[in-house]
Amino acid sequence: MLRGRPEVSPRDLSLAQLAVRFGPRDWHAPLVDADHLTAMLADDPAEPLRQRTLVTVRRWLEAKGVALDGIDLDELRLACIVRGSILAELSAGAMDALSWSRAHGLRVVLVSNTLWSAAEDMAADLPALGLDGLVDGVVTSHTVGYRKPHRAIFERALAIARVEPRDAVMVGDEPYQDVFGAQRVGMRAVWLRPPPPRARPVGEPNDFAATADAEIESLTELPEVLDRWLDRR
Repeated sequence: MLRGRPEVSPRDLSLAQLAVRFGPRDWHAPLVDADHLTAMLADDPAEPLRQRTLVTVRRWLEAKGVALDGIDLDELRLACIVRGSILAELSAGAMDALSWSRAHGLRVVLVSNTLWSAAEDMAADLPALGLDGLVDGVVTSHTVGYRKPHRAIFERALAIARVEPRDAVMVGDEPYQDVFGAQRVGMRAVWLRPPPPRARPVGEPNDFAATADAEIESLTELPEVLDRWLDRR
């Protein structure tokens, strides 16, 4: 639903916000540049999709010899967030698809893998993006503690929407995280095909393959797919 703005550098914005909150520190840039995601996926070998951002960041700081006195880790996390209203813009057809869903009595929940953003952080951006009143809830991996395609993040979304999996549809551009993740809990999945080449997300198995219940190239095609399924129901 959202796409990044290439002219905006998330890194530079995060560094500026860190400097304002904590003053100049020589570890700010290495912190922002570090591969925290890979570290998190290796954090719990028995559950590789578990996400503990603050635990991972604390370990990173300790390994770098950064004194934690006076550093609130959640404030550090908040300083690293680049607001979606600054960083992102709506994908083509997103507003029409959401308006169509609202007009047809469908509930909409945004489900996102995030490194820094909690659900309330992402929800706070909705009005600036013109989505106030069109989204019923937000779920992020930071808040749930598990990343897509883990069942927990989809189960949280279903609970917010108050629907059974068989009556829910996931729309996403990642076959592993979105299509497989939704289908494993009994939801239908629509794959929004990104333009090639598609970067393989961290954690996706090399031999992975999934077949979506429907494929679209633009969100402008989504109402037709949903309308067809509503008619069948």
